Formats: sequence, C-alpha cells, structure tokens
Amino acid sequence: MMSSNLLFARITFSPTLDDFFEEGNKLEQEKKRLLKVISWDTDILKHLVGPGKSKISKKNVEWKFGGVQEGEDYIYGRIAKCKGHIASIADNVTKDFKPEYQREAFVCNFLIDLRNHVFAYESKRNVGEKAPLWIISGVYNGIYGSEMMKLNLITDKRKITKRINELSVITSVKLSLVPTNPDMTPSSTKMDALIRNLHATRITIEASSGSGLDLKGEDGLLNSGLALAEEGYGSAKVTGLKEKSDGLQKEEVINSYNLPVKEKAELDKNDGENIVRLKNIISSVINILKDFIPR
Repeated sequence: MMSSNLLFARITFSPTLDDFFEEGNKLEQEKKRLLKVISWDTDILKHLVGPGKSKISKKNVEWKFGGVQEGEDYIYGRIAKCKGHIASIADNVTKDFKPEYQREAFVCNFLIDLRNHVFAYESKRNVGEKAPLWIISGVYNGIYGSEMMKLNLITDKRKITKRINELSVITSVKLSLVPTNPDMTPSSTKMDALIRNLHATRITIEASSGSGLDLKGEDGLLNSGLALAEEGYGSAKVTGLKEKSDGLQKEEVINSYNLPVKEKAELDKNDGENIVRLKNIISSVINILKDFIPR
C-alpha cells in the first residue's frame, strides 16, 4: 500500500438569508448544501466557476464525484479525472468508480470535517495539487452564487515561523483575513476579536517600515493576524531581509499559501478505515495549529 500525500484547507461560508429561515441546525444546513454539490449526478464542468475553471476545463478531460458517503459530522467521497469518457469507468449502480479503473482515472479521496470546517484531500500530480479546491468551491459557487464559499490552504506554522525567524528585519506584512468559523486558537484570538468587534466579514491590513516591524507590538496584533492566516482564515505575505553567508542582506518574500501543511496517510479500498484515518489526521493538524511557537 502506497502512502498518499494529503493537503488541508479551511472552508469559509458567506452567510445567506436562508440561514435564518431554513430548518435544522447550522451543521445540517451546510451538509445539505454541500451534498447538493458533491453528488454523483453533479455536472462539474457545467456549474464550475472561478479562477480554476480555465485550468480544469481541458479538451477530452471529464471530472466526476463518486463514492459519496455522509456521517453525522462529515462528508467523504472521491473526485475522478478521466481522459476520455467518464462513462467507461463509472458504475451507475454503486455511484462510484470501477475499482479496476481507478488508477487510470486518477481518483483522489477526500473528507470534509463539518464541525471544524476542514477539507482534507489526496494531492495527486496527475489530478493537480489545487484541482480539488477549485472544483469543490467552484461548483458550490456556481450553484449557490459567486463568493459563497472560499477554501484556503492551512499553512504549516512550523515552516512559516522558521522562515520568519530567519529574517533580520521584517519590512512589510500584508494580511487578508476573515473571522473564524467555528473557533480560533489562543494565538489568533486578538485579531479574530478585532474583526468581530468591527462586524467585518473581511479585513485587509498592510503594514510597512524601512527600519523593521515589531510583530509583538500592540500586544502582538500582527502575530495574531499571522496565526489567523495560518489557520486557513485568509492569507499572509511577509517581506523582510535575510543575512546571507557573505554578510550581505537579501530580500525574502514569504507567502502563507506556498507553505501548506502536508501529511502522509495510507489510504486503501476500505472506505470506513479511510474515514477514520482522515478524521484522526485532521485532529492532529488542528492540534498543530493550537501549539504555540514563538517568533
């Protein structure tokens, strides 16, 4: 059994009027909407919108959801990329892909943790690292309206903190952030509270200084914003100077989306075991986000 490379993204939903009128709790409402999107019957290319459409829509390439299962707090399934006609690998009885053709069809498994709003998926070169993100959000927004869902990769805070700590001077920090859903970590509490107190759905901050910014200034507000971006609630760009071996300073640009959390897992033909593995790995990723790493 080969190990799969996994990536993780935070799901952010924009509020709608239906939220106030639909029956059932919030989790059930969100699951119901997602299952309308993640379905064997969904025509992915028909509904797809957004920046990934031109990269997904290729000649003689078809995409399809299959093997969809739901639990109380999760949705599990597969996305298949097929060069040719998807009908050749589709099993309309089981609403899944024929096992003997799954390798040829470039199938990737995924799981959505509805409580933590985390999307975990297999990253496969033949499918495209960001293709599952574009498909889930692009089809959702095509059905329910533009910008109703966003998916941001969760950043590996260990890697980005190491890169930031290597800078001798931080000259610029750019943040684009949304409030947390469902909750924040202690590191992101201050910025999350600021956004909520402003009743803002999104906030953009740009700070620069030739002499160097202090991430701990104003009780660590910028640090808190960086943590919020790391947790998948936006993006961060940090620019600074790094001393080279010859003693000269070189400008360094650090983008949060280039440093995603990556994990490995052995996923097999037993979907029940795959679901348990993916849920456990999501829990471990959330615990990493909660760990305090000084910078």
